[in-house]
Amino acid sequence: MDVSAYVQAVGYLGIFATVFVETGLLVGFFLPGDSLLIAVGLLAAAKKMQLSLALPALLLGSVLGNNLGYYLGRRWGLPLLRRARLRPGDLERARRFMARFGPLSLLIGPYVPVFRAVVPFLCGTVRMSWPRFFVLSFIGSLLWTQGLTLLAYYLGSKIPHLERYIYLILLGGGGLCGAAGGLAGLPGGWFALARPLRG
Repeated sequence: MDVSAYVQAVGYLGIFATVFVETGLLVGFFLPGDSLLIAVGLLAAAKKMQLSLALPALLLGSVLGNNLGYYLGRRWGLPLLRRARLRPGDLERARRFMARFGPLSLLIGPYVPVFRAVVPFLCGTVRMSWPRFFVLSFIGSLLWTQGLTLLAYYLGSKIPHLERYIYLILLGGGGLCGAAGGLAGLPGGWFALARPLRG
């Protein structure tokens, strides 16, 4: 997918909707996330988008998407787990896991594609306090949407015609985000949670 062309085609409402669906629905992991933010930053540096409109759209999409994921998990997470024949005690272990690693997952998870969709749903499923979830997910959304976009904007404003090399940049950016998630121990944490749930 030509993410740069996609961003210019869908506009501000489109980038809001893309981030909203990716973070709010479990099926949204296939949508461009990190690459979308980088593309927005580079296009803004090239004067093809307005940063003052793009940044709020991205933040709002992430915040609302996270809360949708939390609601879906709180509403339908337990029935889904019961259908998966959850054993007694497994849910309590999941709650303890999220109590220990949930905050870290909400702060760093946005940088890892699958975790962006899964973590809010899990937080709702194990009944994490909504005020706590909202604050942590808001901070995570702020760091992810604003930080990555502004970094791309800064680099694009310092290096002329950097948007021409957007594919290489997106490839490198995706690798760095994946490495950040791995170093933070998120994959290990996910398997630690998934193993007792699977039995």
